[in-house]
Amino acid sequence: MGKTYFSLSDNFNFNGKAIKIKANSTEISVKEEKKGRAYFKAGFQSQIYQSILASQPQVVRVKSDSMIRTETDLRFLNSFAQVGRIAIETGENGGYFVKTNVALNKVTTGAAHMGSAQVEEKEWIVVSGLQVEGFKYQFIETALHDIDNLMIEGVDPANITWIVFVHGYVYSSDDCDREHFSKTAENLGIKIQFIENRTGFIHYINTKAQDGSGTLREKTKIKYLSVFAHGQTPIFTGGDETQLSFAYNLNEIEKKKGGNIDWESMINFRTPEIEELEEKAFCSDVVTRFYTCNTGTADRKGERFAQKWVNKVGGVTFAFQNARSNYIFINATMDEINAAFNFPGKFFDTSVSDIINWARGIYHDNLEGISTELITLIIGENDRETAKYIAENIVVYPVSEEWKIKRERKKDRDRKDEHGNRYGYSDKGCLQYPMVNNVADDLLIILGTWPDKRGFLKYERISGGGGRKF
Repeated sequence: MGKTYFSLSDNFNFNGKAIKIKANSTEISVKEEKKGRAYFKAGFQSQIYQSILASQPQVVRVKSDSMIRTETDLRFLNSFAQVGRIAIETGENGGYFVKTNVALNKVTTGAAHMGSAQVEEKEWIVVSGLQVEGFKYQFIETALHDIDNLMIEGVDPANITWIVFVHGYVYSSDDCDREHFSKTAENLGIKIQFIENRTGFIHYINTKAQDGSGTLREKTKIKYLSVFAHGQTPIFTGGDETQLSFAYNLNEIEKKKGGNIDWESMINFRTPEIEELEEKAFCSDVVTRFYTCNTGTADRKGERFAQKWVNKVGGVTFAFQNARSNYIFINATMDEINAAFNFPGKFFDTSVSDIINWARGIYHDNLEGISTELITLIIGENDRETAKYIAENIVVYPVSEEWKIKRERKKDRDRKDEHGNRYGYSDKGCLQYPMVNNVADDLLIILGTWPDKRGFLKYERISGGGGRKF
């Protein structure tokens, strides 16, 4: 019987310092500066633990409790029979991310380099554009909402990269936003990239390095990419090309400050730039979701950004066609009735579920105490806590679970860091994804594209154009 082998990622070099792997919990790996070690923790059923457990021979005895005390050097793992693959990458702030792909029963014969398990790494990318006016964190919270859903679906946080476009006018190093975003990424166990221009964005997609010199993309393919930002199409919202407007209205701020730099042309990602992307950077079944206005709307030449994107990178793409993406209701409840009112102006914009929960909350606050006392009289003073629970959750118009989450997220936005600076956003993000804008606001777009399809549509690699309704 031949041996099985353990395959490491290439070129480990942490300034000549010893690096050890320690399986101990489910927390993100942390760099211990003095000893130059990378640690991670894992439970009994984790891939990391299983791969270490499979090494021959074992370096220590494994205890039977819930905490595992197995430690071994990388050079040891690389020298003996294994059934897994561990990749260690450095984070933005110097920490380490440890990821595994365990392929059991990979029996081979011959040299180690012939039998190493070759497993392609995958990356899930979520992008936040700049929001110059209004709620500056709307693209931050929607991205974090998407990241939260990815993790709920089982995506390993270490495989998620949050790209945040930053500028001296928005999310600058002076307003603590970048520090807060980094802290959020650390709390979630995800990676973060601060990108300042379109070139860095393209380089990261193609090479996994903003300067274009990286080689990690050869082994780590993009499985998923979502974009939360403004979008423009020439016919209805200006611009020379349909584009992902990462820096929408940034030039207006530049003019107010007395400058004349065309930041938008340097940062926005236009249709022609799609040709600069490398198809090999993406998985063959990649999913792209553009939560940007009119990204599927045809331009004057009849070309659609979303269609050209999917033709280039493959997989499937979803985008708003003949419609703007509405971010007004991202923090509205929708669990009672999935409907909302979007009147001219912003004062009366609200969801039906918010109205219901607001009314219930008033009755609840006024009647909860009375109902608790009445129920206590019936079931007895010893069961007051039971009476209180019944009053809060059953009898007195209980608010929905989503409404409770909404109130918790509001508190989360008001939290402050150790310097007293308010975060202004929730680490879990908002409650909803952006929706198709209302008919009244998009009437000119609808009339200008009639009878073409409208909505959040699905695009696949086809000749011609168009899309299919999602």
